[in-house]
Amino acid sequence: MIISVNGEKGLVLVNIRDIHFIQCDKRQKNVLFHTADEIFNLNGTLSYWMEVLNQQGYTFKLCDRTAAVNMDNIMFLDPVFSRACFEKEVGSTTKWCTMSRAKYKAIMDELIIKNPQIQLELT
Repeated sequence: MIISVNGEKGLVLVNIRDIHFIQCDKRQKNVLFHTADEIFNLNGTLSYWMEVLNQQGYTFKLCDRTAAVNMDNIMFLDPVFSRACFEKEVGSTTKWCTMSRAKYKAIMDELIIKNPQIQLELT
């Protein structure tokens, strides 16, 4: 599935599989869609977009009060800072999604069940 989002260049088609996490932007009263390289925004609430995306068969889970992570894109978790990484190699440009401690634990438990081979921390 592809959604249209507002980017700097106007309306852009973004594959939902490329969205790592979504985050509400209370200042702008919209939702930010984070991919590996860009951030797009759409009107609406975080709960609305989570419901829409999850009804289409994707798995976005609330990871704190203002963000939801795409469970299928998590490569590994950082237990020290309670955050998820979406890339195989971590570098200075790596994009992270921070989580509350309680949500981190729930997401970690779910990922272990879903994919026992997942790397749960940096080595």
